[in-house]
Amino acid sequence: MEIHSIMSKRYGGMLQQMSHVLIDGDNVIMIDAGAEVQDVESVIGDKKVLAVLITHCHFDHVCCVEDYVEKWNADVYVKEGAEEKFSDAHKNCSVLIGENSVFQVPQKNIKYYAEKLKIADFDIDVYFTPGHAADCVCLCVEKKLFCGDLVLGGTTGRCDLYDSSYFEMEKSLAKLEGIDFDTAYPGHYDTLTKAEVLNSF
Repeated sequence: MEIHSIMSKRYGGMLQQMSHVLIDGDNVIMIDAGAEVQDVESVIGDKKVLAVLITHCHFDHVCCVEDYVEKWNADVYVKEGAEEKFSDAHKNCSVLIGENSVFQVPQKNIKYYAEKLKIADFDIDVYFTPGHAADCVCLCVEKKLFCGDLVLGGTTGRCDLYDSSYFEMEKSLAKLEGIDFDTAYPGHYDTLTKAEVLNSF
């Protein structure tokens, strides 16, 4: 499996949101939807993105999701019920940067997480990790943990946003030690080793 991390250029790149491209042969899935289509194409060529797995529906993680659906008719995976954030600028937190961002994803393209997913040859373990947002998930593929904004840059994600919870964050962080991974790919900034993740809180 190849992994390519692409920083979003939206919002002037100031948020340093990282989307991750996973390639296995001719099969491609995306973790989060902040990277522009042309930047994804520069990595995957004429391959097709089969699915976009959203770690949580904050605006910076879903800002290109409409483009992925239009280009590749990709399935979009979210925690059940979280799709309401696509069309609510308060709930997707875009109001915090003075935007009123809404994103239109056809219901037929929306899929919901189970604890295990199989997409083409990708076997994905799904961990529900609320705290930064109620719909946060971590995704583990071949011992690579895509942790969204649970842990990033040597610290934890903020918990002062719509449907954040310090209490839930503490419970979610406690799950990390029991997950079998060697490298974490946060939604912002660089990769972390498991030791660096566990030293973040």
